[in-house]
Amino acid sequence: MSNDLHAAAGRNVNRWWYVATAFLTLLFGTSTVNVLFNVVGTPMADEFGWNRSVISNGFSVETVLTGVSIVTLGVLVDRFGPRIPSVPMALAFGGGLMLMAAVPNSQSVFYLLCAVVGAGAGAVNPVAHATVVSAWFADRRGLALGTMMAGLGACGVMMPYLANWVFGAFGWRATFLILGALCTVIPTAVYAFVTKMPPAHDAERLAARARGLVAGESLWSIAKSYRQFWLLCLAIFLASTATFGLMSQVVPMTTDKGIDRGIAITALSVLSLASIAARLLVGYFLDRLFAPIIGAVIFALCGVGVILLISSSSAAVLFFGAILVGLALGSEGDLAAYMTSRYFPKHSYGRVLGSVYFLFAMGSAAGIFLLGQVYGFTGSYAAGIVPLVVMVGVAIICLLAMGPYRYQLSGELKGDGDRSAPPGLPEDRELAAGSGSV
Repeated sequence: MSNDLHAAAGRNVNRWWYVATAFLTLLFGTSTVNVLFNVVGTPMADEFGWNRSVISNGFSVETVLTGVSIVTLGVLVDRFGPRIPSVPMALAFGGGLMLMAAVPNSQSVFYLLCAVVGAGAGAVNPVAHATVVSAWFADRRGLALGTMMAGLGACGVMMPYLANWVFGAFGWRATFLILGALCTVIPTAVYAFVTKMPPAHDAERLAARARGLVAGESLWSIAKSYRQFWLLCLAIFLASTATFGLMSQVVPMTTDKGIDRGIAITALSVLSLASIAARLLVGYFLDRLFAPIIGAVIFALCGVGVILLISSSSAAVLFFGAILVGLALGSEGDLAAYMTSRYFPKHSYGRVLGSVYFLFAMGSAAGIFLLGQVYGFTGSYAAGIVPLVVMVGVAIICLLAMGPYRYQLSGELKGDGDRSAPPGLPEDRELAAGSGSV
């Protein structure tokens, strides 16, 4: 795996091609839904005479189904490879957005389409591509994952401008249709014609299936026997509660202090741009430094950012706080994807990362709810400082308790790693006889 060229399907393929196409998928990925509902949700509700809560309720339905689809896809990728489950899910995601262009004045139909979009959204989240990229990269894995993850941040920066331009030129229905078509064609084509696992990895998976086994350990086995599973899940959940909770409230939080709305929007943009830079920066350092230490430092800086964003009325300080929170926001996905490859069996990668990303999504929803409740009860966001900083602190403790890596970059069990995993499984864990489907 140390060379840039690998033999795949009878021809030489530069492995960075899988990173580039993963970036492209995420560029037209799940963040598009948030952008579309923000840009065209109000005119859509106004045309139908709906309360605006209908749009937010639909987004909640989509978010819950997205979490379920992420976990489901992770299990299916480990069992069938990335292509078979991802293609139909990508079609459901983009197709659901396109059908929004024809939605009638029916809240039930709207909610149904939101459920369809969410059910397919797992394919345009990082799980499948992270599984592929981790398998192709033993060296420079951190940089490869960070580059891939930058597609999420780039979507958040590019998509609002694209959606707003299409809406201004053609209206909200055409916006759903055009962006939905892009979100259908591009991810589906990438999965159908490009994405694949290394031949040796697929051979191990198929050999296990031929014997009636599941390659890798079941999710239930990992949850019972790997303390790192719970530590990583809790760390990511708590950190995402702080980062996404703040991101969702940056503009109202800033304008409530009497600061100009333009400065507030700039602060939000700074946060998003910092998250993109963080994905590349953290990816670079993951190849050189111990991941829990990197995460602990960044989360500590995030705690400082939380205090600055909520308490300060200075534009310069707000921008600095936005940068610190943005660094954590961008690093969480990189850390989760990389640490999953170093603490869990390689053939269980998809199901573990899917579970971690599910809690990532649920943490985001929890953060938005928490700050909303804080403001509702107190009329201010200031009381949110303590719970958010405490959550970040607990996340740091969880990362530092992970212990040494259990697996080498090659996927083999480290001789000096934590051996608290279930007895009786092959030491290299590459064809573990997991009895469950997950």
